[in-house]
Amino acid sequence: MNIIFDRGIHLPDFNLWLDSRRKRSYGYISHAHQDHFAPHLNPLMTPATFNLVRDLLPHSNPHLLDFGETLETSSYSLSLHPAGHCLGSAQVLVKSKLTGQSILYTGDIKTRYNPTCQPIEAVPCDILVIESTFGSPMFRFPDQKDVLQQLFQTIQRWLNLDITPVVLAYKTGKAQEILHNLQDNNLDVVLDPSIYEITRRYEESGIKFPRPFRKFDGKVNPGEILIIPPGRKSKEILKVVPNKRTIAMSGWAAHSSTRNRVGANLALPYSDHADFDDLLSYVKTINPKKVYTVHGFSDLAQELKTLGYEANTLVDSTSALLQLNLL
Repeated sequence: MNIIFDRGIHLPDFNLWLDSRRKRSYGYISHAHQDHFAPHLNPLMTPATFNLVRDLLPHSNPHLLDFGETLETSSYSLSLHPAGHCLGSAQVLVKSKLTGQSILYTGDIKTRYNPTCQPIEAVPCDILVIESTFGSPMFRFPDQKDVLQQLFQTIQRWLNLDITPVVLAYKTGKAQEILHNLQDNNLDVVLDPSIYEITRRYEESGIKFPRPFRKFDGKVNPGEILIIPPGRKSKEILKVVPNKRTIAMSGWAAHSSTRNRVGANLALPYSDHADFDDLLSYVKTINPKKVYTVHGFSDLAQELKTLGYEANTLVDSTSALLQLNLL
């Protein structure tokens, strides 16, 4: 079985592209974050992912596959399994009908609790291609409960001082996860319009939130918390919110060398990705014959080698062709 990494994973034996950043005739989309897909003509994904990205695929003919459902072709079978990253996020398991070999591509994964999507499923395979966004030992996240407690305490302190708390979180996935956690703590939340629309689509897919929420209309009432995505557009929103302080919820806050990139009064290490130890634990649970890491640090592959795994990092190059011959 061959694999090429070229702005996406390509399995040429099956003419199958996984998370290709270039437009393809046929391509698999693991989840709804735009750094993982292009407007393929015939994209494959879960129904929940399509509900989130449908506006970005106006000319596509999607093939929707539920978790656990199998797609059969003449050369391979394919099934999707929860990744725990965000609503609809899926790992894809591809099995060769010629050799019987199986390859699991994780896409982005989260192994810790996420109240807004199905928990990750550990899927046995021969070859594992795993994301390594935080695949460095400098990214070891604290317990989520401790981080959330710090968030709640900070917000309450600011509210007591008549300061408007503004939480920075990516609009798809992280924002809904933070919203759910804030509402579980009986807090009232206002959403940036882009986050609001995506959250409504979460509800369309069956996700229930503990309390009502509203769309930001230019004003944040006393006692409310505003959630906005990071970036330049959000700076315009911040201009009209008086007496505010910002909290960024980001895995990059876990280390001093990357904490400043989030640009907020306070940054807390909360992520919708697996950290270094989570990734190692996931590989150990699956125990594949070969491991390839993508989309992040090479430290993960190096550590796996010391643990006895045959592991390498895939480099984005049109010439990165690897033979995956199992003994």
